[in-house]
Amino acid sequence: METNFTEVCILVVLYAIVVLAGLPGNVLFIAVVKRTRSMHTTTNFILGNIAVADVITLLFCFPGVLLQFAVDHHPRNAFGSFLCKFVTMHQIAGVTLLVSGLSLTLISIERHNALLQPMNTKLRLRKKQLYLAVSLIWIFSIAFVLPLFVEQKYVDEVKSCHMDWKPPVSKAYWGSLAGFTLLSWLVMFVCYFRIVSGILRGDILSSSPNQGENVKEKDIQSKKKIVKLLITITILFIVCFLPFALVSAINVSSHSLFYKVSYFLVYCSCSLNPVVYAFQSSNYRTGIRCLCAKRQTIHIVNSGNDVLTR
Repeated sequence: METNFTEVCILVVLYAIVVLAGLPGNVLFIAVVKRTRSMHTTTNFILGNIAVADVITLLFCFPGVLLQFAVDHHPRNAFGSFLCKFVTMHQIAGVTLLVSGLSLTLISIERHNALLQPMNTKLRLRKKQLYLAVSLIWIFSIAFVLPLFVEQKYVDEVKSCHMDWKPPVSKAYWGSLAGFTLLSWLVMFVCYFRIVSGILRGDILSSSPNQGENVKEKDIQSKKKIVKLLITITILFIVCFLPFALVSAINVSSHSLFYKVSYFLVYCSCSLNPVVYAFQSSNYRTGIRCLCAKRQTIHIVNSGNDVLTR
C-alpha cells in the first residue's frame, strides 16, 4: 500500500507539472498568433488549432488522472457513468489527440505542396478551405470517439468503468484506429522525406523571386527553419504516443508501471510544443516580446487615464 501511495504521489506531481507548464504555454502561443499579424499564416493557424486541442486535453487531464489512479472508490450510478464517459477514461483526450494527429498530417501535406509545388495554386489551402479542413478534422474526431462516449459506463459488478463490447466489434474499432494512425504517420513521413530531399537538392524556391539574392536566401533559410520545427514537433508527438499505442496493442494492465508511464508521455506531448516554438522560432519569441510590450503600454495608458479621471 505504501508503494502504491508513493506511486500515486509521484504521478500527481508529474501530471501537475505537465498541466501547469502546458496550459500557459499553449494559451500564450494562441494569444501570440492571434495578435501578431505577421504570424497569420496557414501553418500557424493549424498549429494554433493543435494548441487549442492541447489546452482542452490538459484541462481534463488532472481530474481524470485522480479518478483513475488516486481514488479508491469511483462514484457510482448515473454520476459515475457520466464521469466514466467524460473524465475518468479520458475520452475527450481521445478526441483532442486525434485532432492533433490529423492537424500535423494536414500541415505536412500543406508544407509539401507549398514548398515543392509552389506554382500549383490549386493545391494551396485558401482561407475557406483551411476553415473547412480544420472543421472536418474536429467533426471526424468527435464522430470516431462518439461510440466510446455512448458505450462507456460505470458497472457495479466490476466496480469500475466498463464497455460491454463484443470482441469482434472491439477488434474492428481499435484495428481501424491503428490502421488510420499508421496511415497518417506514413503520409507525414513521405511528405517530410520529399521536403528534406528537395532541400538537399536545392529544389525549394524562394517566395520572392524578383528580390535580391540576400532576400531570396533569407526566405529559403526561413522555410528550412519552419520545416525543422514542424519535423521536431511531429517526431515528439509520435515518440510520446508510440509507447501508449504499443501498451494498448498488447493489452497491458492499467495498474502496471509501464502503462502509467506511457499514459504520462501522451500528456507530455501537449506541453512540449510551446517549448519547441520558444527555442526554434525567432518570430514566436519576437511575438512574445511584442505582446508583453503591448500589455505594458496598455497598463501605463490605463494608469494614466485613472489619474486623469480623479
